[in-house]
Amino acid sequence: MPEVYNPQLGRKQSYPYEHRDDERDWHWGMIINTNRCINCNTCSFACKSTWTSGKGEEYMWWMNVETEPYGGYPMGWDMRLLDDLGPEETIFEAADSGEKVHGYVAQKEEWEYPALGDDSVHGEYPEDEVVESNPEEGKYHDIWQFYLPRLCNHCKNPACLAGCPRKAIYKRSEDGIVLLDQERCRGYRKCVKACPYHKPMYNPETGVSEKPVGCFPRIEEGNVPRCVSSCIGKTRLHGNINRGPDRGRPNGKKSAAPGRSPVNYLAKSDEKVGLPLYPQFGTRPQVFYMPPYHVPPEFLTQMFTPNTDQKRNDWPGSTYEESIKIIQQRVRNPSHHLLGVLQLFGATTRLIETYNVKENRVKGWDRKGKKVVDMPIEEDIEVREGEQWTNQP
Repeated sequence: MPEVYNPQLGRKQSYPYEHRDDERDWHWGMIINTNRCINCNTCSFACKSTWTSGKGEEYMWWMNVETEPYGGYPMGWDMRLLDDLGPEETIFEAADSGEKVHGYVAQKEEWEYPALGDDSVHGEYPEDEVVESNPEEGKYHDIWQFYLPRLCNHCKNPACLAGCPRKAIYKRSEDGIVLLDQERCRGYRKCVKACPYHKPMYNPETGVSEKPVGCFPRIEEGNVPRCVSSCIGKTRLHGNINRGPDRGRPNGKKSAAPGRSPVNYLAKSDEKVGLPLYPQFGTRPQVFYMPPYHVPPEFLTQMFTPNTDQKRNDWPGSTYEESIKIIQQRVRNPSHHLLGVLQLFGATTRLIETYNVKENRVKGWDRKGKKVVDMPIEEDIEVREGEQWTNQP
């Protein structure tokens, strides 16, 4: 099996196909700020009403929100697979003989409760004194929860693509969106078994599988996906994850700012605050999460880092738990530049290709070089008697 370099793991790993994703100019990517999610599921219904309203699609939720640490759709989708992986082992390296990916097919009863664990907290309510949380001093509540929006990651090492014997799944050259050709599909459900995030699903009415399409018709028009535009909490930012700091102005427009996209900055800059979900699977997911700053780092380390003793990648800190603590602090107390980028969340339905943060304003331009965002950055904290108003993300 060929080997490819995985920057999230900081090492080479096995993957069935060689690819050229680093040469791709534009790649689908998303940042989700978990601190803003209120579990309203507006994103879930926007996605479902757009893409999965037909026969056989009743149980398909390509976009769902889970309550951590007890929620899951299907039930136990993450822990069941993590328990099967050995140390330093991705799902490709753990595959049985004759298989390309290690996975499993969730049973019917595991799909029947999409809201299982909703608003279930970790810990027990105190009977005596109330414990005050102070993350800056490493003190966290014994009781906590947070909401985790989940969707197809349009991975750079897609497990669904690797597992399909028909090669019915492919990664679009123009934007990295992973699609399924239903004319080639024969319903073997290998993609359903292979994807560790359980987003490809089998349709019993048509006899073929389906998977999230990344809202590609909207992307082609320069608009953000439905889950992004419908989010009332402004939790998401979508754009070109491959657009780095050395890029020129979008579409050659002199009026537009040169440089990186905001999602690239949040996920890959020195001020990194976006982390992939279960990078130890080895798929290189391209949905990144700003972790909740009120949750103990040891729990988040399992979810958002390679979860190995030896740290190999270029994330901040000397250990992965230290990486989590540093990023939590950055999210809790954003710098001026990060605060400017946070204002772009939910600011427009247009894809923001590049941006510029000034002393008191943030501006953003789309792929055609048209200015689509121009708004003030409010940094002052106004304190009234008995009240405090803050700009915390």
